Amino acid sequence: MTISNSTDDARRGQISSSAAEIYEDFFVPALFGQWPERLLEAAGVAAGQRVLDVGCGTGVLARAASRRVGAAGEVVGLDPNEGMLAVARRVGAQTQAV
Repeated sequence: MTISNSTDDARRGQISSSAAEIYEDFFVPALFGQWPERLLEAAGVAAGQRVLDVGCGTGVLARAASRRVGAAGEVVGLDPNEGMLAVARRVGAQTQAV
């Protein structure tokens, strides 16, 4: 078995920032609708809590969680894809979410 930590191997399978922008602009509105709010409700996420969104993508759930936890809470989004995180940071900054 060979394990490689090269940058090329780490980037293999990553989508580009432009593809992540398309995902955010077209797929998020079409596919995600009301499920983030329903999921957060089912999980009992409330004001002042801390939330970790693993595999956050462009931050759809993290943004919704941020609105729920408010200024007293904290939301952290974690994703291996640099392109998705770039969009999450940009959109999150606009909504004060990520």
